[in-house]
Amino acid sequence: MAEVTKPRNPEDDWKFWMVVNPSTWIMPSLFAVLIIVLMVHSYVVPLMKPFG
Repeated sequence: MAEVTKPRNPEDDWKFWMVVNPSTWIMPSLFAVLIIVLMVHSYVVPLMKPFG
C-alpha cells in the first residue's frame, strides 16, 4: 500500500479550499438561510400583533 504523507497544518490548509471551493456553496447556503429567516418571520410577526 502506498504511503500517504500527513498534512502539515497550517501550511497545507490551502489544499482543502482547492477542493471545497466557497464560491460554489456559499451563495446557495446564504439563500437557504434567507428563505428560512423569511419563513420564520412570516409566522412570528402575525402572532405579535395582539400584543402590540
